[in-house]
Amino acid sequence: MSNTKCRQLVRQLSHLATNNLLVLLIAAFAIGTMVRALASTPADALDAELKAAIAAAPNAADWPNSNYARLLDLANVNVRSDGTVVARYRLTYKLFNSRDRDRLAEVNLPYNSSNESIHVVSARTVRKDGSIVAVKPEDIRVTSPYSEFLMYDDALAISFSMPAVEDECIIDYTWEQTTRPMLLPGQFSQFWAFSGFEPVGTSRIVLHVPAGKKFNFHAYNDDTLKPVIVNSLDGKNVTYTWERTNIKPVLSEPSMPRVDLVTTWLEISSVSSWQDIATKFWALEHPQARATPEVKTAVATIIQGKTTDEEKARAIYDWVATSARYVGLEFGIAAYKPHAAAEVLAKRYGDCKDKATLLITMLGVAGIKAHPVLLHADERRVIDNGLPNLTAFDHCIALAEVSGKSVWLDATAETSPYGDIPMADRGVRALVVKDGVGEFTTIPMYSAEQNGTDVSSTVLVNQDGSAQIEMTITLNGEMSQQIRSAIVQRTPDQQKEMFQKMGQEFSTGAAVVRYTLPPASELRTTGSFKIKMELLAPNFAKRVGRLLIMPLEVGAGSRRQTNPFVNDIRNWPIVEEEPGLTRSDTVIKAPEGYTVEASPDDVTAACPIQQYERHLKISPAGTEVNVSSVVRSIPSIVPPAQYAIVRACYNSVLKTADDLIVLSKK
Repeated sequence: MSNTKCRQLVRQLSHLATNNLLVLLIAAFAIGTMVRALASTPADALDAELKAAIAAAPNAADWPNSNYARLLDLANVNVRSDGTVVARYRLTYKLFNSRDRDRLAEVNLPYNSSNESIHVVSARTVRKDGSIVAVKPEDIRVTSPYSEFLMYDDALAISFSMPAVEDECIIDYTWEQTTRPMLLPGQFSQFWAFSGFEPVGTSRIVLHVPAGKKFNFHAYNDDTLKPVIVNSLDGKNVTYTWERTNIKPVLSEPSMPRVDLVTTWLEISSVSSWQDIATKFWALEHPQARATPEVKTAVATIIQGKTTDEEKARAIYDWVATSARYVGLEFGIAAYKPHAAAEVLAKRYGDCKDKATLLITMLGVAGIKAHPVLLHADERRVIDNGLPNLTAFDHCIALAEVSGKSVWLDATAETSPYGDIPMADRGVRALVVKDGVGEFTTIPMYSAEQNGTDVSSTVLVNQDGSAQIEMTITLNGEMSQQIRSAIVQRTPDQQKEMFQKMGQEFSTGAAVVRYTLPPASELRTTGSFKIKMELLAPNFAKRVGRLLIMPLEVGAGSRRQTNPFVNDIRNWPIVEEEPGLTRSDTVIKAPEGYTVEASPDDVTAACPIQQYERHLKISPAGTEVNVSSVVRSIPSIVPPAQYAIVRACYNSVLKTADDLIVLSKK
């Protein structure tokens, strides 16, 4: 039986099977032919390129900050006239130490059985003593990461464990992958990364295309990377080869530029325009957004009693975000076609584009226009300046038009209230598809005021140094989403434990007497999240004779701070992408008979990525101190030449972190 017929049989039987184990067993049977080649590969056969790579391989002492070296990273890609890609990939690593042992030893090759197949050619470990241990065919596993979700039974993975993995060993495996075009028949695209955070021996991609087939390519961060082009003797094919050897690892630093700006990589695409992708996605998505009677009935129930478009949109978004489970499939696994809105409604689960389609459909029933939006989460680069390609997007959200306002909605974000979206969506270039027409726009980033923390505290100090503290903490933006998620995922007892630990951060040995959270009905009604806490802090002040010595602040300003910029020199620019604002206001009330004896000066420190201010105000009687501080994060790119300025700014702020107030007894 051919591989194609085996895969067809798997697809037919998978949809009939109700037992997930049966699905996996059938799939395992079907790929039997895919691993037979592995058994026929001599276990002790090392080809000339591998022998040369091993002979030239670096030692751990050569790169003490790397856990492994990528000796061979090879691709031989054949593109057929219909856009089908048949590629053979090879990865060879030399493991230096145990820090990345588990990650390299466990191999996982995901694929979509609807349009892809994988054939493991060979997999073996070359031990330090030169002996070779091969992966046995029966040890290759077929898994379904989403087997509990029948809509995604075509999301499979071939995985295996490399045997005899030890320090200084060589891990070497090769596989073939066939990909048939789904979104744009006849078109193809490829991505290839040459450099990384590990040393690389040889990184090479060889591309064979039919003569006359049009495509574009672009190499990034290396203007000298050009292909060697060879025409076949019969003139039917053209071969392009890009190769780099002996690549040094990219130096890692805190707050460095994005990986795509510091590594050498290549993109190849035959897609002529981004509009081609928008047009095809619309053709796949729009028919799935049909409002069936079941969808209309559900919408009527959800918006019952709601009169304004905003009330209706909020209710529908909340329902889709919280009532339909999110299955985290990337586009590369689940392809581009969403499931029908009615099916997602019935199953109550879906990936990002499934949930976006259900949301768009439901909003449409309520008379609210909404559009699908394609983006790459957390990728804040102008992707539309690059080549149009099929791997540019990994996420789908919606843009709704509500009462004359544009509202971004991410139906996968259960803890984001209406009108808010996760930080990973913000600041990225997104392709909004409006009635089949694609238009790139930048999703707005938070303002500093929308993304930060406000802490207001009142401290009643007792003569023995203990204190009663009342705090109100208001979290906004990303912090608000994080605390919502933490609370939703915890039981009441676990929440209590979480806040007790938080109290310890505010003052050593502090105990939380009580805390209050927004009622459940308000968890999704506003972007801010407010927590009120009452603490008993037995060790707030240190008593020394007639003096009480205590910290200057409680709350965000009192937490232990560090300087992330500890190295003497800087290689990369410092990049701050996200604005933020942290404000703290603390009122310290002295016990009866005590007044302020000594207090620190006000502080102002600023650099291109941060501003810090702290001010003190002492009451005329000296019995009360008000301490206010503001920390503002400023999006900026700071060249290495100004590194000393940033480092000095952080150090000057740290010098004030342990400032104290001294009260004396009259």
